[in-house]
Amino acid sequence: MVDDMFRIPFISNTGLVVSEHPLASVVGAKVLSSGGNAVDAAIATSFTLSVLQPQLSGLGGDYFALIYIASEGKVYFINGSGYSPRSLNPDFLRSLGLKEIPPHTPYSITIPGMVDALHNMWSRFGSIEWGKLVSPSVKLAEQGFPQYPSLVRAVRENYELLAKDEGSKNTYLIHDIGVGKWVKFPNLGKALKLIAEDYRNFYEGDIAESIVNYLRSKSGFIELDDFKDYKSFWGESLRIDYRGYQVLETPPNTQGVTTLHILKLLSNINLSSIKLLSSEEVKLLLKCFRAAYRIRDKYVGDPRYVTKDLLGPEVINELLAEFEGTSANVVQRRNTSLGDTTYYVVVDKEGNVVSGIQSIFYSFGSGITEPKYGITLNCRGSSFTLTRGDVNELAPRKYPLHTLSTTLVLDPKGSLKWVLGTSGGHYRPQIHVELITSLIDYGLDVQRAVELPRFLWDLSTDELIVEGGVDVVGVNEVEVRKVNYPSRLGVAAIVEFLGNVKIGASDIRGDGLALSIEYP
Repeated sequence: MVDDMFRIPFISNTGLVVSEHPLASVVGAKVLSSGGNAVDAAIATSFTLSVLQPQLSGLGGDYFALIYIASEGKVYFINGSGYSPRSLNPDFLRSLGLKEIPPHTPYSITIPGMVDALHNMWSRFGSIEWGKLVSPSVKLAEQGFPQYPSLVRAVRENYELLAKDEGSKNTYLIHDIGVGKWVKFPNLGKALKLIAEDYRNFYEGDIAESIVNYLRSKSGFIELDDFKDYKSFWGESLRIDYRGYQVLETPPNTQGVTTLHILKLLSNINLSSIKLLSSEEVKLLLKCFRAAYRIRDKYVGDPRYVTKDLLGPEVINELLAEFEGTSANVVQRRNTSLGDTTYYVVVDKEGNVVSGIQSIFYSFGSGITEPKYGITLNCRGSSFTLTRGDVNELAPRKYPLHTLSTTLVLDPKGSLKWVLGTSGGHYRPQIHVELITSLIDYGLDVQRAVELPRFLWDLSTDELIVEGGVDVVGVNEVEVRKVNYPSRLGVAAIVEFLGNVKIGASDIRGDGLALSIEYP
């Protein structure tokens, strides 16, 4: 266990931004200092991250957020995930002999939802002119920024993938690669300028036409109407009681309910009596993880296809049967890449919060970049299955099971206590649970909770991945793979609320920063 913090949390009595890149945190904090609210700052932060972290997220990807409006004491959920093309038929893919959808093909690309979701948020809660919120990202794309370690590593690790696609090659491989070397994305800047003028330019104008034409040249199925018809949508968060706290998560098509299912299994166990990071804790959580993911793979997907109340007695009883080993359900062997995602939290001086997460799924998504505007497209459609009758079987204009989710925790009096999230792909619910239990059951402060060594169950290999500092003596149920601490097992962030004071913790596993430049 880590006894001393590697980072110092940022403490503010006004606003606060925690993101995975310092420049994005600065942009968001500047919006707050200029009088913008949390939603304004979140929009600016999102677009900025899309320029700074093209390997993780971007205009060609998805977005989700839980939004807390302090004056109402209410939480809103925005779903900016994309659906599959109308003309992509699973029978066609099966006729090619495919058993699953390859991520690095046009077949894996869903309609990007992030731009519409951000504008949807702005229309409801924004206070600063839309174009002014997009403009910092335009400037950054045009003028450039110094390359940082994670971006350099991602480009080098994916060099062959990027070199196969003309758009990706001419976007990412024309620069000298190295930490501190300057990189510009002028074509992306052109797209952002058009979006600043009118967000619908992304879905109905030259941007959409360019993407569709480029994908057609690669035998893709996305059509202009798929873009034109796309709309993000609002939904209701899910919540459960955990030891007197209310834990809120994102609903399907996200896997947020899996976090809640794991906590449900733990709620009747005195976890605090078990030593933190001990082999006993590892064995217990491993058993919970396995049970909850079996339920996820059986029921969770596009909300229009979810037929059960996922927190109702029937499903919870089935969850308990999984935990007790009396069920015959199996976990699907999915590719469990950590996912390439970026998470952030924005809090304004009024206590409004945006807990936002955006992604193109794998590193550089599909590996396909539309060259005119430099937009790298997601591979989220690879989360569909080609198994007949499966809840996540591919169908026209269907939303896939989504690994993105975020969490809010209310204290026993109903006040907002913690906001948290992480990168991590299919592992995300496990990381959320380890963060929540370290806070509630073990009483850690937010920075130590974020820095705590992690252990994660890999669905694809049925092995346990553990960072240094975790005791796995006697853990014989699965193969154990040890990694150095700190690893890249998710990059998390937490904000804690103590009255008017906000404490922001960023993760040593990433490049991020908690920051405020507001003053009382």
